[in-house]
Amino acid sequence: MESTDVINEIRGILPRNSIGKYDLLTIFTHKTVFDKIVKVLSLDFQNKVDYVAAPEAIGWILGTAIAKELGVGFIGVRKGDKLPYAKEEIISTHFTDYSGQDKSFEISKSSIVRNKRVLIVDDWIETGSQMKALIALLEKLDCSIIGLATIGIDINEVTQKWIDSSFVAYIGSKVLLQSFKSTIK
Repeated sequence: MESTDVINEIRGILPRNSIGKYDLLTIFTHKTVFDKIVKVLSLDFQNKVDYVAAPEAIGWILGTAIAKELGVGFIGVRKGDKLPYAKEEIISTHFTDYSGQDKSFEISKSSIVRNKRVLIVDDWIETGSQMKALIALLEKLDCSIIGLATIGIDINEVTQKWIDSSFVAYIGSKVLLQSFKSTIK
């Protein structure tokens, strides 16, 4: 579900000289637009989740705001080799990101989030590999993934399945945001 009203506001904020990917941090400095993004992305998940999970770093900003909006806890997922625990105290999952680099996410085995309903949030979904890795990681804690929420999404085979099944809430697709961006002078 694309939110045309919010996209129109975002398009006026996006840096006009970005290369490839958008710098969505700029959007967060606009309180009114940021509040609208959080409300739109939270709408379908009210009273359906126990936690919001997000990867560091930009995901944490959006994820904590959505967790607050939903009145639930937040799970900060760390990038590989960032947690200050012995390897045997960490649950991790490995993946290949959109640029072809091998990466990993991790969470402490002592996490209290076992057997919970979780919404996963990030600023942008490109190939879907990061989200699939986050799903796999949280499923190792026997969590039930209720859905995904993001500002922008690239349309591909993986993400289209999520869109078609209403598994993901998003503000706009890259194609739509690009078409708007090209009209900005």
